[in-house]
Amino acid sequence: MYPACPIPGAQSWCDPEGSGSIGVLVLGEACGENEARDHLPFRPYAPAGSVLERAIRRCGYSRNQFVLFNVCPVQPPKNWLEGAPWEREAIQWGSEILAKVMAQYKPKCILALGNVPLKAMTGLMGEQRSISHLRGWPIPSLGTFDFVPVVGSFHPSFLRRGAMPLFSVLMHDLKLAVAVANSKLGQTVNFYSPVLSRDVQYTRHPISEIDITTPVVPEGYTTRPLESQAWEFLEEARDAKLIAYDIETPRSTEVTENESDELGDTKILSIQFSLARDTGIFLPWRDPFIEVARRILALPNPKAGANTWRFDNPVLMGNGCEIAGTNHDIRWTWHSLQPDLRGALQFIASFYNDGSGRPWKHLHSTAPEWYGLEDVSWIHRILGDK
Repeated sequence: MYPACPIPGAQSWCDPEGSGSIGVLVLGEACGENEARDHLPFRPYAPAGSVLERAIRRCGYSRNQFVLFNVCPVQPPKNWLEGAPWEREAIQWGSEILAKVMAQYKPKCILALGNVPLKAMTGLMGEQRSISHLRGWPIPSLGTFDFVPVVGSFHPSFLRRGAMPLFSVLMHDLKLAVAVANSKLGQTVNFYSPVLSRDVQYTRHPISEIDITTPVVPEGYTTRPLESQAWEFLEEARDAKLIAYDIETPRSTEVTENESDELGDTKILSIQFSLARDTGIFLPWRDPFIEVARRILALPNPKAGANTWRFDNPVLMGNGCEIAGTNHDIRWTWHSLQPDLRGALQFIASFYNDGSGRPWKHLHSTAPEWYGLEDVSWIHRILGDK
């Protein structure tokens, strides 16, 4: 027996559907009108359910291979759950039911569709922790759910409200959830990415090692360098095949890459460089590190960054820096590949993750040095440095 539903005026009840043979639980928010009438989630003829059905079929799967359920297995008044006065109590109530469903089907991965399921499964909420920031990254669920990996994605109803260009992203995340569910520690699984039109390798890592609330700093990161270390890095950079770079300004913590085209100021707080994935140096913008940075930027080696053409480069040149060598901007490369999709670095990076990476943008205030080095390290990952 379950405690009484805390949502006043809630309608009907939905049971889970599907065999779960593929190892993935597809988790929605709450029942809609069609779901309440049929007592089953994500009806294939309903507005949101039809989008999900299309994604499942186009990925080459069948509906019955999954388990379909909702965080809240009833229909709230006016289909209102997120932001409603009863949201917190409803999620807590639904979590007790969901735990029993998971005990019955034993999924190996949860595909959380939307903010409410992501929050319910992981406890993550707040700045840079919404579904738009965390989708596409395997994240452990709460201990209540035995730390089963969670892959977030956009809810089909959101896509129907004018965001259908993100349909391929939903397909990508669906395939990622299947790959995570069917991989084992130390084994590599290939899955087709409809966004990038290429095969991606995903290696499942121990879920206990994945903690997106605390940074794991690679040995190759120099977060607080001595002057001698900065000059040594300059010498190493002379032989680099590619130098990734990125700056932080007072606006870096206030706006996204998509919003930072307009130069509000030319003050630099720091600059980060990387010569290969999982390596890099954080240089505060003060002497003598400024001179080291200028010499690195003036090297003839090819360079790359994210939104450097319209933001970083003008700011650097305004601070007396010469940027030599071929210059690549992955944001504009991505725009050429996927003009309908957003160009934020973490969003792009999610399609190149091999299982060892985790989201980092939410830690810009608490771990600024590590945050800056993740930015440049991911440039190498995206460009194919294995």
